[in-house]
Amino acid sequence: MTARRSRSVNGVTTSRARRRTLALATSIALMTALAGCSGSPADPLGGLSGCLAGDSGTIAVGVTNTSGEPIAIAGVELNDATGVEIVDRFLAIDEDARDTAVRFEQGGRDALGGVDLGQQSIEPDTAAFVGVEVVRTGAAEGRVDGLVITVDGTQQPVPVTLDLRDACD
Repeated sequence: MTARRSRSVNGVTTSRARRRTLALATSIALMTALAGCSGSPADPLGGLSGCLAGDSGTIAVGVTNTSGEPIAIAGVELNDATGVEIVDRFLAIDEDARDTAVRFEQGGRDALGGVDLGQQSIEPDTAAFVGVEVVRTGAAEGRVDGLVITVDGTQQPVPVTLDLRDACD
């Protein structure tokens, strides 16, 4: 049997898993808040929305591990979607993720140098992109309306939007 490590900070005891989850949640929340500051009426999500022309696309969310311990991303799912399905989930260690809230790409994991989620953890003070590649399921336009990243059993919503169309303006 393994002992669960916990720490008391200011009279509050937290487990290692909880601290890692909070560190990643803080990173995602900060990324979302910073990106939202630059929003305009035409793009209220301030850069957290994108459009790609074609049948497939990749959303890569930048996260930074501030927990002091390695963090393993357990999963990435679509929060809400129409006309698309996930074909790949990956993690790409990349210092650019520290300053980049989200990237929209057409090259999938190869464009970012990603690996399967279970192959690598995000080490302390390291930045990474957590990504999904989606494909349209028919001729109609496809839309991803948010992602959910799971770390240590806790789901973290990420308010990103991606439209897959025949042509983008």
